[in-house]
Amino acid sequence: MSIKNLKDNSSEFLSIFRYEAPIAVLGPGLRAGIWVQGCPFTCKGCIVPESWNTAAGERVKIEELARWVLTQPDITGITLSGGEPMAQAAALIQLIDTVQSEADLGVMCYTGYVFERLQQHGTNAQQALLERIDLLVDGLYVENLHADLLWRGSTNQRLLPLSERHRTLIENLEKHQDCSAGMEFFMNESGVPSFVGVPPVAGFRRKWEETLLKRGIILGSSKNE
Repeated sequence: MSIKNLKDNSSEFLSIFRYEAPIAVLGPGLRAGIWVQGCPFTCKGCIVPESWNTAAGERVKIEELARWVLTQPDITGITLSGGEPMAQAAALIQLIDTVQSEADLGVMCYTGYVFERLQQHGTNAQQALLERIDLLVDGLYVENLHADLLWRGSTNQRLLPLSERHRTLIENLEKHQDCSAGMEFFMNESGVPSFVGVPPVAGFRRKWEETLLKRGIILGSSKNE
């Protein structure tokens, strides 16, 4: 799919699959995690296939989401995942600018696109979003390349510092601690479990669902319920 053909959401809303805070397994420090809804890639083995459908999810006002981020105590940044964040680049720019006008929070972002492709062929909004990202994980998840890596699932994905905010930290981590930060588990008000993080082994979602199903539990797709 051509990057130019992706329509940026420049309205006052973001289409969201989930948001959760604080999380400690998707980027440096404690973070507010935002998973956008809609993805053109549908990678085999994706742990959040519920986030693919562009017609699903929750429409959230950018201003309300920014307020939510700013009320989270002790966080040091925002992590954008999905879904595909670059499909809603213009709206995410509005979110980041609103948040950063009041707080110095770093931005980490996942994308199925390769960084150089976004640089050379991305829309204006996608390139402007890159300028606001401190730490980028790029590339599709490839199930048969799954590995125990820091904040990413397969060996083709890169951890790219795009600013100086985390550059030294990332260089040190990649030399000495390039392994999974682990998983975090949550329970919604209905008692349905969900998780965040990058599993250290392939097939985690399928195996966990099978285990839960034996106990009569269906995995939730929590959106801050």
